[in-house]
Amino acid sequence: QVSDLSPLTSLEDLYGLILGENQISDLSPLSSLANLGLLILRDNQIRDTSPLASLAELSDLRLSDNPIRDLSPLASLTGLSYLELERNQISDISPLAYLTGLKEVYLTSNQISDLSPLVENSGLGMGDAVHLEDNNLDLSEGSVDMENIRELQARGVLVSY
Repeated sequence: QVSDLSPLTSLEDLYGLILGENQISDLSPLSSLANLGLLILRDNQIRDTSPLASLAELSDLRLSDNPIRDLSPLASLTGLSYLELERNQISDISPLAYLTGLKEVYLTSNQISDLSPLVENSGLGMGDAVHLEDNNLDLSEGSVDMENIRELQARGVLVSY
């Protein structure tokens, strides 16, 4: 039942950290780990992702099953290729428009109702995957959400909805 990440602050060369199913809520001790490329913190108590904003080397981030609402701190993580944010409390995905390196995105079971940031993300294309099941999307034919899904599919993105 890990809750305190402060003992990790001196591990400047740490590349990967996997601490799922714990009681972690404060990510600030990770903000100085500039070489961190893989971070898996599924099923914790994380609300604030702002300490991750400076982690430019982060390419794989998995934060499913946390009470996260705000993705804006992640907008600077342009090196992210794999992002897992299932079962959070996310409604606004606009910061994802800037993450043009994304190849696989899991957003299942959130409160998302606007997919336009994914369409605006010029990096999403052939062979990339976006998982959108169980959100607040209007999946009726001709709806804005379905038009956005069709546009992503036309670019070769595999969309699960």
